[in-house]
Amino acid sequence: MRTGILALVLVLVAAACGDRDADTTEPSQFPTGSVRSWFDALAANDSAAALELTHQESMLVVLAAENDMEIPQVAALLRRGATAESAARYLADFTIALRSRYGGNLAEVAVDGFAQITDTYAAVTVTGEGPATIITRRAPGGLWQVDFVGTLGPALITQIRELLEGAGEGEDATTLRDSFETGVIPALEAAAVHDPENLTLASEIRAIKALLGSID
Repeated sequence: MRTGILALVLVLVAAACGDRDADTTEPSQFPTGSVRSWFDALAANDSAAALELTHQESMLVVLAAENDMEIPQVAALLRRGATAESAARYLADFTIALRSRYGGNLAEVAVDGFAQITDTYAAVTVTGEGPATIITRRAPGGLWQVDFVGTLGPALITQIRELLEGAGEGEDATTLRDSFETGVIPALEAAAVHDPENLTLASEIRAIKALLGSID
């Protein structure tokens, strides 16, 4: 990770969530269940289980933004996906940051409830050293997954926009733009709906959509 970005990774979207309670033991049915299982998997260093509950493309976009990757490298990563080994290494580094953020034991992080944002996105409130919000995304099969762009994107919004600004033209640019249109923008918009007072995020979303030529 670039210097200083690790600190940003620790800043989950801090905002109050709705008080909708749900069974936290069924990842396929409730966002809270997936977040509970995700924290438990990270606590147990079970990378396979954690990856199943992580929306991979959003993780790759955040990884690219954090590390200021070149566009061909980003596009190749988006097309082929991360290897199990590289994804596990990234999650291991991320787990270290989370343990620092939450005082060591991730299994003790409380999952308090969720607020539905759209049919696809929901915001889950967690409490460790203070409240935070994790944006989740429902996969086509029904499994709720942690969306890194929705969760960490507001803290990395400048780097995410700059990633698109450097896309240029060609096949690699098309791959990146497609990812932004189908995943990045919806996740950022979900975060913005949940945190409507974040005017910087709203402004950056408009800038990104203008770069895509899809401004309303």
